[in-house]
Amino acid sequence: MSIGSFHSETGLLLRQRGWLILQRDEGGRWRLEVSASFDDLLGSRVRVEGTRIDFDILEVARISPC
Repeated sequence: MSIGSFHSETGLLLRQRGWLILQRDEGGRWRLEVSASFDDLLGSRVRVEGTRIDFDILEVARISPC
């Protein structure tokens, strides 16, 4: 998993310390860099698609409910 790689992940969407977090179904988590509000999906299982921009950060292209 290198910087700039595309990811499509599913898991639980949470908010922690000001970040949106994807708690992955397979374990682990991503911090999400987003340009829109997804508060209506907090606590829900979602699919996140985006590009890795740092060790544990995805720049989100799309979040959709599962």
